[in-house]
Amino acid sequence: MPRSVAELVSDLRHAGALDGARRAGAAEGGERLRVRIGLWPGRGAGPRARFRATTCASLLAYAEAACALLEAGTPPGELTPALLRAQVSGVHPAHLDRAELVAAAVRAAAAEPEGSSA
Repeated sequence: MPRSVAELVSDLRHAGALDGARRAGAAEGGERLRVRIGLWPGRGAGPRARFRATTCASLLAYAEAACALLEAGTPPGELTPALLRAQVSGVHPAHLDRAELVAAAVRAAAAEPEGSSA
């Protein structure tokens, strides 16, 4: 069941520093939007994902949902804008494109050699 933008933004468990991320990627969009995703591939405790983003509730909600999916085992290549949109409810129609930014940042992070940062 999808979580609402308000629910996700009120409990940002995956927002945080990207220092030490084994892989990191970023994406930028209009309205000075920017999102960065950091990945720590799983070894023992499982994968870890964190994000940093400019202040836009929809962007924050999609980034939170993406990190939760990644930590639950969704491969970065399967994290599509459509999957993110299915995870988050209550997004203003003009902000649906934020899912594309988050998915692009995840793809960029997955494509980076380990130890790189965006």
